[in-house]
Amino acid sequence: MSEPAPVKLIPRNVAALRRGQNASGAVRLVPGNPVSTRLESGVGNCFPGLECDLRNLERRFFPFLEVDIEDTEIKVASVDMPGVQTAASNGQIPADTASIYRQIGAGLSEGRKWTITQMQGTFGLLGVQALNIADLRSPSAGADRLPPDAWTAVRLLTEGTQVQLTLRQGSTTRVLVGERARYLDDNGALAEMFLPGELTQSLCSPWTHDFRDCGCFYWASNHPDIALPLLPTPAPTTPEIDTYVPWERADRTLNALPAPATIDDPAELNYYEINAKWQSLNFVIEGRETVAPYQPGKFSAAKFASIAELQANLRYAAGVELAVIHEYLAAAYSLKTTGLAPAVKEDLVAARAELMRITYGEMRHVRAANDVLRALDSDAAFVPALRVASVVPGIPTGTFRPVAPRPATRETIQAFIDIESPSTSVDGLYSRILATLDDLGTEEMRQTIRSVMADGESHFETFSFIQEWLGKHNPVDYLRKLNLAAPPSGNALHRKLQQEYKALLLQLFHGYTLGIPSGASDINAARNAMLGNGGLNGAAEAVADAGFLVALDPITDDPVLAPVGNP
Repeated sequence: MSEPAPVKLIPRNVAALRRGQNASGAVRLVPGNPVSTRLESGVGNCFPGLECDLRNLERRFFPFLEVDIEDTEIKVASVDMPGVQTAASNGQIPADTASIYRQIGAGLSEGRKWTITQMQGTFGLLGVQALNIADLRSPSAGADRLPPDAWTAVRLLTEGTQVQLTLRQGSTTRVLVGERARYLDDNGALAEMFLPGELTQSLCSPWTHDFRDCGCFYWASNHPDIALPLLPTPAPTTPEIDTYVPWERADRTLNALPAPATIDDPAELNYYEINAKWQSLNFVIEGRETVAPYQPGKFSAAKFASIAELQANLRYAAGVELAVIHEYLAAAYSLKTTGLAPAVKEDLVAARAELMRITYGEMRHVRAANDVLRALDSDAAFVPALRVASVVPGIPTGTFRPVAPRPATRETIQAFIDIESPSTSVDGLYSRILATLDDLGTEEMRQTIRSVMADGESHFETFSFIQEWLGKHNPVDYLRKLNLAAPPSGNALHRKLQQEYKALLLQLFHGYTLGIPSGASDINAARNAMLGNGGLNGAAEAVADAGFLVALDPITDDPVLAPVGNP
């Protein structure tokens, strides 16, 4: 838990914090910059425009060379001479190869142009070829075809395969042989050969024009379109302080609340003003504009006393994930799928799709908890955690409530918001797990739990959207029935659903027991059993179509799947 609520800028993968890296040199989490601002998460294309220009990845496709690529020409821009020297000293490249690099580097420093005229290597599906760069032309079709241009040729080179380059400067030619460079390191982060700013150096500045006219949420979250307004002093208690306003508004008054944002807001800065007065746009941190120094919140969670207590709570956390899956599925299948009025249809389709997406995310969390448990468990006979929790953390912190599958009423969606609320409920449980792993776990374990927590915050936001979408409509218009109830005892459709569910968990249990790679086939089979008319989805749809609530029963006849309580 925290006082105040912490900023949840948590990496979703180890690309944001390289495994084994010293903490002092790690990627810093900057207030105001969500993880989507990382290039690994950004929107990229192959032309100047958005978060990065993917063409720049090819500029370092060959060891120690930086190149500029045009349609029928590849020019050498620079040579990494310190890297060449280190590789030569370590015996990674022969002396004659290092000499060629030095000759090219010296020529460039004197203004002499070196170009790559020929390239031999494995070009993906086009196979092994020897290309004259000047011969590449569009269109490219048919058997044994050539790449249509130099950039595509470089893009097609298979990572890690041998590449031979012929370089020319005037009448002088030299040949270099090396491996096609990798874009990413072993942890999925951009390779260290890319310098800061290199992947964005060819971008234009579209936000000053295009961004102004694009609809809300078109751009990534590091380009705010709307934001919560500055808090005047003293801060008012009216709802307007939590109403979004246009970030690019022309009225830059500081002592009054701006008008709320609308779809067509004529009060924005014009194109010239955005270019000339960009410095007047306020910083946006935690969704709100600010002009004052930022004071980050403190993150402090009570650690568990022992590894045994940590493991017990990880098993309970996996059970909580399964329990909320029960509730989320019941809510999703309670929504109508046919006979929808046009005014309701789009909101309902979006709500159901997001409920199912969140449910799939909870299954990944079950896997994450089991992965950490396996890594912590010194016993070779690992027992997976697939017992559904009998109670889930509630609000206020320290309380618990029974698992209660129910239709997607307004009250139900609010309960889901409470479950996923940052720093409380389930997130509070994971906060304690993460704090304990600082002492008892590895960086990989901590990153796994951080990814679960980051997803939890995303689920919290999405449930808030669902609440807004459905809140505009009468429940009669979007629920199959207002008084949906579970099928009676002995109902054949419900019995079939339970059989499918238990079989799926047992297959998952077997796969988790074996681990990866041995259990991969069982895990994949369990995933596939969730989908399609012949799987869990089909059985659940049949129950819902019959007018009943999709309510999965606790499994009490098998100890490995029996309910688990709060430790």
